Amino acid sequence: MMSAIDTDLATAAPPGLRRRPRRGFHQAANDGDRMTGIGLAIAAGNADDHFVAALAHALAEPLITQGIGLFTRVVHDDASEEGIYRHWADSEGISGVALLGAGRNDARIPLLRSLGLPFAAVVDAGEAADFPAVLIDVSAAVDIVRSFLEGGRHDRIVYIVGPTPSITSQSRAAALAEQFAVVRTDRSAASAVVAAAAVIADGPAALLFDSDVHAAAALAAFAERGLRIPDDVSIVSWTDSSLCQSTSPSITAINRRGSEIGALLGAQVLAAIRGDAVATVDAPHPFVVVRESA
Repeated sequence: MMSAIDTDLATAAPPGLRRRPRRGFHQAANDGDRMTGIGLAIAAGNADDHFVAALAHALAEPLITQGIGLFTRVVHDDASEEGIYRHWADSEGISGVALLGAGRNDARIPLLRSLGLPFAAVVDAGEAADFPAVLIDVSAAVDIVRSFLEGGRHDRIVYIVGPTPSITSQSRAAALAEQFAVVRTDRSAASAVVAAAAVIADGPAALLFDSDVHAAAALAAFAERGLRIPDDVSIVSWTDSSLCQSTSPSITAINRRGSEIGALLGAQVLAAIRGDAVATVDAPHPFVVVRESA
């Protein structure tokens, strides 16, 4: 699981950032000193997503320049996520919140407003609402991937996906399901390998995995069986990572621009804390990193 980012936090709010009076906030760093930070709750199902990791690290950078830092917490369900927001609202150290995969009907939006916590979110462009946001055009992203796969060597394309906890991942899965056959699996790599093997039993295909870990596990299993990659089966990961680069053959993957999106989200959170007029910004489109597996 992704661990919290350790960042030194300023003891006073930077100029222009509103800091509301709170009750005592205690964190392991700085021996209990009061600190100013931004909170980011990460669903347990996304804790090992390299896109989320890249986003979180980039999110911290514009905050650091303002003398504040980023606190991440892994949450396992809606109740635990609500609990951490209420804790942050009662603390003195959290000035605002960054949300991942939000939408117009997201229950977290009225909750954060009722708690008085400024926030900004990453959302599907089709879900944009009246709050600061970075808009991801899921349809455009799917078109980029579809164009690449349809230009490949296999006519049959199958999308293999595990649970989709966020609104953005649900939108992506729904959009891909309109283009390709979909096989759903659980979070385990072993389950993904079984699902992929069942697809290949019906003949050659291009497999798009939502998870880089699942893609790497399937690649290893197919190589052990003597299948030729990409001649017998092409493998593409929706998430690029060092794992995709280090396998043999290396895995073609989608660079989802996590670092750029994180930097944009950081700027949006700072604007929300300052009380700037609500604005949205468009996220850059992903691109295909072509390697040996497709």
